[in-house]
Amino acid sequence: MPIPVIDFSKLNGEEREKTMAEIANGCEEWGFFQLVNHGIPVELLERVKKVTTECYKVEREENFFKDSTPVKLLKELIEKNGEEKLENLDWEDVFLLTDDNEWPRKTPGFK
Repeated sequence: MPIPVIDFSKLNGEEREKTMAEIANGCEEWGFFQLVNHGIPVELLERVKKVTTECYKVEREENFFKDSTPVKLLKELIEKNGEEKLENLDWEDVFLLTDDNEWPRKTPGFK
């Protein structure tokens, strides 16, 4: 079964209600969907993809194990439990941009 594909150009027309229902279904049943006809130029999407890939590679990989709060917390948990086996660990890499974070220093195109 393919993921939902939603035509964003129909959001402001006669099919608005149906489109809104498709978006709700994509969120509730799938957790994601593909949006087409959104008006964002392909060139911009490709540029964003390139810059974010570079940012993750340069900024995240280099300092992930050194500066990562989840990694620090996991190390504390391991030290606290000693020889006990840790089960059901869910690893997730999250990149947050919040007001108190600096912009990535090594990826000038990210700004």
